[in-house]
Amino acid sequence: MSKHLSDHTIQRPSSDFEGRFDSSRSTFDIRGPIDPNEDHEHTDHFALIYEDRAEQFDAAVPFIEEGLERGERCVYVADDNTVDEVLAAMRSRGVDVDAALESGALSVHTEAETYRRTGEFDRDAMLSFWEETLADATADEFTGLRAAAEMTWALEADDTGFDDLCEYEELLNPLYNDDDYAVLCQYNRDRFPAEILHDVLKTHPFLVHDDTTVCQNFYYTPPEEYFGPDRPSQELDRKLATLVDRTDARTTIETHERYQRELYEIIATPHASFDEKIAGLLELGRERLGLEIGYFTETLDENTFEIVDAVGAHENIRPGVTDSLSETYCEKLLASPGRIAVRDAAEAGWTDDPAYERFGLDAYFGTTIHVGGETYGTLCFGSETTREAPYTDAERTFLDLMGQLVEYELERQRRERFLRESSQITSDPNLDFEEKLQALFELGCEQFGLELGAMAKVDSDDDRFEVEYVSDTYDGFEPGLELPLSETYCATVAGCGTVGSVDDPVEAGYDDLYVYRELDMKTYLGTYIEVEGDVDRTFFFVSEEPHDGEFSDDERTFQRLLGQWVKYELQRRQREAFLQESYRITADPDRDFDEKLEELLELGREWFGLEMGGLNHLPARGGEFRLEKGIGLGVDDDDELWSDPGYGCFCRRTIEADDPVAMTDVHGTDWQDDAIHREFGLTSYLGTRVTNGSTPYGTFWFGSTDPRDRPFSETERTFIELLGQWISYELEREQREHHQQTLSRIAADPGRSFEAKLGDLFELGCERFDLEMGGLAKIDPASDSFTVQAIHGDHEQLRPGAEAPLSETYCRATVDDETVADITDPERAGFGDSIAYEEFGVETYLGTRIELENEPDRTFFFVSTDARDREFTQAERTFLHLMSQWIAYELERTQRERALEESNERLEQFAYAASHDLQEPLRMVTSYLQLLENRYGDAFDEDGEEFLDFAVDGADRMREMIDGLLEYSRVETQGDPFEPVDLNALLEDVREDLQIQIEETDATIATDGLPRVSGDASQLRQVLQNLLENAIQYSDDTPPRVRIDATRRGREWVISVEDDGIGIDPDDQDRVFTVFDRLHSREEYDGTGIGLALCQRIIERHGGDIWVDSEPGEGSTFSFTLPAVRE
Repeated sequence: MSKHLSDHTIQRPSSDFEGRFDSSRSTFDIRGPIDPNEDHEHTDHFALIYEDRAEQFDAAVPFIEEGLERGERCVYVADDNTVDEVLAAMRSRGVDVDAALESGALSVHTEAETYRRTGEFDRDAMLSFWEETLADATADEFTGLRAAAEMTWALEADDTGFDDLCEYEELLNPLYNDDDYAVLCQYNRDRFPAEILHDVLKTHPFLVHDDTTVCQNFYYTPPEEYFGPDRPSQELDRKLATLVDRTDARTTIETHERYQRELYEIIATPHASFDEKIAGLLELGRERLGLEIGYFTETLDENTFEIVDAVGAHENIRPGVTDSLSETYCEKLLASPGRIAVRDAAEAGWTDDPAYERFGLDAYFGTTIHVGGETYGTLCFGSETTREAPYTDAERTFLDLMGQLVEYELERQRRERFLRESSQITSDPNLDFEEKLQALFELGCEQFGLELGAMAKVDSDDDRFEVEYVSDTYDGFEPGLELPLSETYCATVAGCGTVGSVDDPVEAGYDDLYVYRELDMKTYLGTYIEVEGDVDRTFFFVSEEPHDGEFSDDERTFQRLLGQWVKYELQRRQREAFLQESYRITADPDRDFDEKLEELLELGREWFGLEMGGLNHLPARGGEFRLEKGIGLGVDDDDELWSDPGYGCFCRRTIEADDPVAMTDVHGTDWQDDAIHREFGLTSYLGTRVTNGSTPYGTFWFGSTDPRDRPFSETERTFIELLGQWISYELEREQREHHQQTLSRIAADPGRSFEAKLGDLFELGCERFDLEMGGLAKIDPASDSFTVQAIHGDHEQLRPGAEAPLSETYCRATVDDETVADITDPERAGFGDSIAYEEFGVETYLGTRIELENEPDRTFFFVSTDARDREFTQAERTFLHLMSQWIAYELERTQRERALEESNERLEQFAYAASHDLQEPLRMVTSYLQLLENRYGDAFDEDGEEFLDFAVDGADRMREMIDGLLEYSRVETQGDPFEPVDLNALLEDVREDLQIQIEETDATIATDGLPRVSGDASQLRQVLQNLLENAIQYSDDTPPRVRIDATRRGREWVISVEDDGIGIDPDDQDRVFTVFDRLHSREEYDGTGIGLALCQRIIERHGGDIWVDSEPGEGSTFSFTLPAVRE
């Protein structure tokens, strides 16, 4: 039968305050706790044993009535009574019989229509009847089926028939477990023999007896047991009485448990406020205690109280009322040692008391509420009428429990408030450490009820105690006070890190301490704080007044939390100071690396509290460590310190570890057999690995010859790791700068060929990456070709000209994926079956592709036949990329120069051919002009002679232009090799060539001396001559003044030719270097328009620049650069 139906049958309506009640009473006014029997799943099969008709109908009619109210189909089988008698009984009890019969909700049958509808009782036929009735009820949308059956007809059956009935009753129990079906079987006790009623007990899980008592039937026998061979048939009265007694006892227990459960549910409601919880407790207490009024008060001072909350109607007991304690029940309660329980004010002698006249409570039940060891208020219940029954032990326990739960809530609120306030203090960004500390002192004094908060520096080994902070003035106890630690209460917690307290110094044997004798401190609560890198502290509270009892666990927890924050702040300040000092040292631009390292060693030695420290370098794996810098050792820098590789301790272990290595005491460990301990006595040690890029460099460490009294903390490990990282960074930066400078020097050397520079790059890369060989290969992904172009290092297969499929080499990785590829595990990288791995034996690779015209053209790589135990760093990959960029630039430049050379060759060939082909007709024109002049000169008139002169002059100028153009085209190809050239000697030769012009113009050429440069002497002489000719030619009417100066600028000289001539407009200064572009007409100044263009081409051949600075009428300065001679 269904649990749904039985729940509705026995559930009690809940009050406003309760959540849910056990199914302990039904609404048809019977009592008793109803839970499923342990051998039966549901509370749905009842047996009613009655003595008379009134008792029968008092149970059966409410049973049917409740079914009708729940919308169930109700069936009554009449036998001991007639159908009309049954209907009359229902009407007399208020059941609307006619409406129920008309709707089909109720039907009354006789035993002949049900149990004996086939003539005799047929168990199977009756089961079918109920199945059909239940099916009809379900089809008619009733919520379930409920049946009440009078069983008197069974007395007429023989023994065999009655056995069938018992079997039938037993089969009803498991038959309808999933259906809404309940049945009440009715047995007249006077008519049924005891042995038959005994079987009734065996077959019904629940019993209704004495009209109103529902008993859980502990004598119920499951079917498998009931149909066994043994069936006792006596002691019916004893069993019925036992069931009733046990039911009453259980009802009392479960009532108490129910209220306790509701009490806890109210307190445990997660989102309810304190006021809501108090209101719920007061309502529940009124109901549980049977009193009219409940109220909760808070004692504001010695004479005043306030009613915080109240339930129940009373003129003088209302929430928010503040009144004098005098002449109140609360005054009596607060003055008593425990709870007060009065059920009759007259019997207790209270009727003459002013409190009775004022409040009129004839019954009173109350307890005192304490918080933090002090009285908070009262929790009270009362009535204006007397209470008949005495207060039971269960009720007294219930009141005590309510009081304890209220105290718990108040304590929890108090804890939360203090934690909230302490959090607000410690997280306030506008308060400094001292201000936060003062606020915490004040909060702690309030929390603990003590007068003074303080913090002191302590040293247990030296028995030293120095007051650092105090929260308020205290005679004889102020910052700076020094005492022996042993003369203070703080000695009780020194070194243990726990919370200690003293509430009775005399009993604890502290009456001879200075703080008790001289400072009169009678109470102490404190904790010990170990501070890394600083002296330890104690954080404590004291008072001249004795403390009432021991400090609570909550108070000790709060003190520990305050101490933890103080410790965190002190250590944070220490960490910040250490980091700031470290930064100050490492960021100082005026200190070199060695000076910074020495200061860091001093700082670390002080911070870690160790005697010595150093930086060790391991030049070769498995070799000896070399001390590069040390303090406090008694050995000199560069002395070799070594440890036995067989033990691998100290620096040997550190250089192999990823994290710092620490040892507080080598004794009793394998470290004591290490040579470092045996020779130098090093007993405690903290070290970290130092690297140079990805290569282990050595160790940075600190140590002492004495054991350390505490383990190295995570902060200390972090600090030495940070220092080691800075040293690693500096070493790598120094190496990186060295390699970058070397790379720049190689790339910028103008005197070396690409092949020579490439060889230097190979050597630099092998050193930088710690690999054996470097190479440059031509690749073509389309044809899968790989051809070694250049190689550095010895390898049988990797030689210039060696070829392989690109897909069989590691270089394919630079084409397939990233620009820079590194391989330290060929098999994992997918090259385990490649030629590069199987035939060439390459274990390690670092390479990049080089693109020309946006297509992969070459790979630049470094390889080794040895395995590498670490990955390549990003810095190494970046450095390879920089090297490859230079190679790409050089290849592109070579490609451009080659194309330019080819273009220049074609241009020179064209210019040569053009000038050669032009000279032949020009010579013919000149010859015929000379022939005309010689033969027919006398025949020309004045105009003819003038025309002939024009023609000859034009032919001469054309010849000069052709010669100049030819010379311009041959600058790159017809020049001499560069060699040291003395410009002073060249200048003297030019002076001689221009002697006539100099004398004719009275020109002056001055210089303080010119340098030796690297270049083509013939071409440089041409440059000087062209510039000096222009300086003399483009002058005004005054004699030209020309000055030649030289200035050194790095690896080149700047030569300047300055004149005081007519000058050049700034807008025209770029035009002067253009071929055939003239700024003046030939009538003004003679010339071909090629001279300055020729100078520019010569200077560019020498890798320099030429430019002019001039203003009209202010003269001009032509400057050009030439490479200096390498000494």
